[in-house]
Amino acid sequence: MAISIASTTRYIYLIYSPIGNLGLTICYDMRFPEMYVELVHRGGAEVILIPSAFTVPTGVAHWHTLLRARAIESQCYVIAAAQVGQHNEKRRSYGHSLCYDPWGKLLVDA
Repeated sequence: MAISIASTTRYIYLIYSPIGNLGLTICYDMRFPEMYVELVHRGGAEVILIPSAFTVPTGVAHWHTLLRARAIESQCYVIAAAQVGQHNEKRRSYGHSLCYDPWGKLLVDA
């Protein structure tokens, strides 16, 4: 079952699954930490999923740091699937699919 919860400026999305309550976001959402705290406190998320296609320069500078911060702030597991590779002559994705625990410990970097 999926639900959306109206927030002050947007909706937050959750899926109730057999493995737990999953909060759904996208890579751009990582810039808004309050959204992740809301997913946990208002929505009951136990794991937050973040698919992404960060470019290499942005990925090197922000990817690990922002994901770790969102896990710590929300006190929730964060799983981020990331595209990797050269898409055309101007766009190359960073990769590094990651999983952090609520303490900010990196569990997986693939």
